[in-house]
Amino acid sequence: MFTSSTPRHRWRRAAVLSAATLLSVAVPGAVAASETSTPASAGAPAGTGEVRIPVTADTYVAQEAPTTSYGSATKLAASNWSTPWHSEIYLRFSLPATPAGQRVASARLDLAFQKLTEQPTALRLHRVTSTSWPESVTYSDRPAMDPAMTAVNLTGQGNTSVSFDVTAVVAGGAGPRSFAVTNPSAQSAAVVNSRERGAGVPTIVISYVTATLCGASYARENAETWPEGLAREETLFGRLAAVRFFHGGPPPAWPGPLDVGTRALVVSFKGNARDYLSGRYDDQMRQWFAGAPRDRDIYWVYYHEPEDNIRDGEFTAAEYRAAWQRLSALADAAGNPRLFATQVLMQWTLVPASGLDWRDYYPGDGVLDVLAWDIYNYDSAKGRYLAPATLVDPAVAVNRTVGLPIAVAELGSHIAAGDDGTARAVWVRAINQYLSQRGSLWNLWFDLSWPTGDYRLRDPSGVSAWRDFCQGA
Repeated sequence: MFTSSTPRHRWRRAAVLSAATLLSVAVPGAVAASETSTPASAGAPAGTGEVRIPVTADTYVAQEAPTTSYGSATKLAASNWSTPWHSEIYLRFSLPATPAGQRVASARLDLAFQKLTEQPTALRLHRVTSTSWPESVTYSDRPAMDPAMTAVNLTGQGNTSVSFDVTAVVAGGAGPRSFAVTNPSAQSAAVVNSRERGAGVPTIVISYVTATLCGASYARENAETWPEGLAREETLFGRLAAVRFFHGGPPPAWPGPLDVGTRALVVSFKGNARDYLSGRYDDQMRQWFAGAPRDRDIYWVYYHEPEDNIRDGEFTAAEYRAAWQRLSALADAAGNPRLFATQVLMQWTLVPASGLDWRDYYPGDGVLDVLAWDIYNYDSAKGRYLAPATLVDPAVAVNRTVGLPIAVAELGSHIAAGDDGTARAVWVRAINQYLSQRGSLWNLWFDLSWPTGDYRLRDPSGVSAWRDFCQGA
C-alpha cells in the first residue's frame, strides 16, 4: 500500500503502486487555521509553540458589600468566611486567533497566590457569558456565572499558584472570554494577584501544535484526467489543501502530473536503492530538488513501505538507509526551506508478530523531517475495529524516541463483517481525534479499491465522517 516518509528539513511523502502513478490529497483538519506551516530555524516543520495572554480586566465582588467596587485593588479574593464575608473573582481575557497552520493543544488559566496562608482546599472556575462588564462592577450588578466548568483541589498551605484547564473554551476561537472563580471551602480565602499588581497577573497560557491535515489517496478512475480525479475527491470530501502524487520511479520534472498552484504537495517516488547509491539518478534528483517550487510546502518521500522489498532481496536495509542519506543531502543542497524529507513505514512493523524492527529502516538522526506510518485496522474480517490506542501508541512512542513529528500516510479499514458502515464511521472519527491530539501532521485515507478489498469511503456514514474531519466540522 502507500506510505510517506519524513524529511529532515521539510515535509516529504512518498507512495508507489508498482509502476502506477497515484495521487493523494490533504485538506485542513478539524481546527486547522491554514494548510501550511512555517519551518523552524533548524528546518523542521513547525511543532509546539506557547503564547501567554495576560488578563485585560479583573475585579472581585463581596456579598456583604453589595455596592462596593474593588476594581482598582492589587489583589483578587475568593473568600468563604463565617464572619460573614463571601467574595468572588471576575476575569476577562482577549484571546488571539489561532496561528496559521496551528491548533490549540492545551490552555490553562494561571493565578498567582498573594496570600500563602488560610488557603482553600478547592476552587471552582465558572464561565461568564457577559464580556462587557466594567472593572467597577459590584456584587449587586455583577454578571451571571454559569455552573462550575472545572474545579481544582489544593493540597495543604503555601501554594504559590493554581491552574485551571480552559482548553475547551480557548479552542472556541478568538475574542473576549470571561470567567469567575468561587471558593467552596469554608473558613478560607484565595487571595491572588490582580493586573494592578503588575507582576504575576492572571494569565492564560496557550500551547499550539501543528494542525492536522486531512486527505485521501486515490487513483484515476474510468480514464479521467488528474484534474477530474481531484474534482471527484473534492466532491466527496470538500476542497483539498494539499495534493499527493505517487511515482514508480524517480519523480518527473516539475510541475508533474498536475499543477495545483500554491497547495501543499506530497510527492512519493521509488527506484532501487542501489541505483540511487550508484549516482545514476544524482543529476536528475539534483535538478528536481533545485526546480521545486518555493511557494508551497513539498513533502518528498523515498520508497514508502520498504519492509517487504527488503525482505524479498531487492536491496538491503543498509542500502536503503544509505540511499536515504544520499537523497537527503541532495535535497539540502537545493536550499529550499519548503522541502521536507518524509519516511513512511508500516505500522505492522511495530507489531511483535511481524518479526520486524523499525530501526533497520531508520536512516539515522538528522536525515528526516517527519516519520510517517501506514495504519490499518486489520481485524475487519473478525467484525471489529481496533482501538486507536492499540494502533497509534506504538508509533507515537517511536517518534518520541527519535524526536520527529508523526503523520499517517495511509489510514484505512474495510467495513467490518456485520457492519453497514456506521461503526466504521465511529472508528474513523475516534482515530482522527486520537491522532490529532497526539500531533499528527496529516491523516490520509486510503481511498482505493484494492486487491485485498475495497477501502473506499462511499457509504453515507463514512463519507460524512471523513468530510467532517476534512472541513473541521
